[in-house]
Amino acid sequence: MNTLIEQALKKYPKAKQIAVENATFAQEDNMAFRMNLASDALMYRWNQDTVNAIKFVMAGKAKLVAV
Repeated sequence: MNTLIEQALKKYPKAKQIAVENATFAQEDNMAFRMNLASDALMYRWNQDTVNAIKFVMAGKAKLVAV
């Protein structure tokens, strides 16, 4: 499993692992992604820990790309 995902799941223990993995796989953090994240969270009834974990992973990916 991806280290960022593992860290996110530890930080947000109520996050749904499959949702975090699927939502962050091969994604870029851009405006469209953030807009879709809000609608996906409503549609799939993700809890706040899941949304926060996804944001955590995407923020970590952005830092890796910037380096």
